[in-house]
Amino acid sequence: MQDNYYHNTEVLNVNGYEIYYTRFSDSIIKDHFSEAVSDLKTVLETFEIKEDQIIAGGGGLSSITQSLRDKLYEKGWGKINITSEHRVRDKVLTSESHEIDHYKEFDKGNIGLEIEWNNKDPFFDRDLENFRKLHQLGELTLGIIITRGTTLQEELLYVFHRFLTRIYPFNIEELLEHISLSRKDQVIIKKLIELPQEEALEKIAKKIYTSKYGSTTTHMGKLLLRINRGVGNPCPFVFIGIGKNNLIK
Repeated sequence: MQDNYYHNTEVLNVNGYEIYYTRFSDSIIKDHFSEAVSDLKTVLETFEIKEDQIIAGGGGLSSITQSLRDKLYEKGWGKINITSEHRVRDKVLTSESHEIDHYKEFDKGNIGLEIEWNNKDPFFDRDLENFRKLHQLGELTLGIIITRGTTLQEELLYVFHRFLTRIYPFNIEELLEHISLSRKDQVIIKKLIELPQEEALEKIAKKIYTSKYGSTTTHMGKLLLRINRGVGNPCPFVFIGIGKNNLIK
C-alpha cells in the first residue's frame, strides 16, 4: 500500500529533523506561507534538548515542550479557541469549541500547530480531527504537528543507559533522586539492581524507557500510521519529527 505522506527537502530542510507532507502541503506552505517557513526554520534551528531534561521528565508541561512553546510564542504563534455553531433559523442546534495551542494568521490563510512531545498516542487522533474540522470550516489552511522523530525515539533508550552508567552503583533511593518512577516500576527495578552490572543497566534502562517513552506514546511512527488510515483527511498536514541530532549530552 502506498503511503499517504512524503518528503520534500526543497521546502523545509532543517538538519536534525525528519519532515513529512500530505495533500500538497509542501506546495501550499512553500508558495503561500513563506513567513511560516521562515518562522519554523528559526524555531527548529535554535531548539535543542539536554539529556538531563529527558531524565528529569516532569508532569504536565515538560521543560522540553515549554522551550519549544516559548520559541513559537516569540514568533506570534499563540493559543486560540475557535467556537463553531450550527444554526437553523437563528436557533443554535450544536456548538463546538476548538482549541489550538499554536495558531497564526497569514495573508493567504491560517495555520495551526500542536506539539506532542510525550502524550498518550490517542492525542494524535484529537489533534488530527480538530484540524480536519477547522479546515472544513475554512478556519485552517493546513495543520502542523511536532513530535519525536524515529531516530530520537530509538536514541532515548541509550540516553537512559548512559545516565545509569554514570551513576552506577546505585540503590533505588539514589535513583529516585534523579528520576521519578511509579511504585510498580520501583518494585521491579529494585530487583533488577541486584543483577550483574551490565545486565542490570540494560534491563533497567529498557524498563524506564518503556515506561516513559514506550510504543503507546506520541512519536512519529504512531502519527504516520494514522495518516495511512486516513485520519484527518482532507486537511493538508506538515509533520516535523525531532531527531537525535537535537540531543546535547
